[in-house]
Amino acid sequence: MFNSLIFRSLPYLFVLFFIFFESTPNYFFENEMIKPLMFFSVLYCWLINDFKRFSPISIFIFCNLYDLIQGGAVGITALFFLLLQYTQRKKFNDLISNDFKETWMKFIISLTFYLSLTSFTRLFFDTEAIVLKNLIICFIFSIALFPLFFSITDKLSYKFRNYNE
Repeated sequence: MFNSLIFRSLPYLFVLFFIFFESTPNYFFENEMIKPLMFFSVLYCWLINDFKRFSPISIFIFCNLYDLIQGGAVGITALFFLLLQYTQRKKFNDLISNDFKETWMKFIISLTFYLSLTSFTRLFFDTEAIVLKNLIICFIFSIALFPLFFSITDKLSYKFRNYNE
């Protein structure tokens, strides 16, 4: 019973870890702060691999906590991931495995849409200017780290499915 509780809470702790890990300062060349969107990548991978793992309430809480820590407009990330979970629930091809290249391209399109949406809200509601160079570097790092996060969450979600059954 205790092992079951630990294995059920491990994905939540995994996502929570990346929320706080992403909020730590990561400096690149010449003291420029670069933040690859690890929380976005990990939660996206979990929802693609096993959308039933997270309830809409937990997605809402995690995303709003992320928005509060990052200092952005609260609710945009939650809306994005709740819509993503909804579209995953409405898919009828659970037994057909998607090609990884297709999943990666969907991630790139989703990340582009998310970054443009958050950048536009930051332009309208924040007085701080957006550094395009840092945004592009974060975008490239996030795309490069996606296969790693996808393979980790795929393996973990497969193990968690075995424990839940």
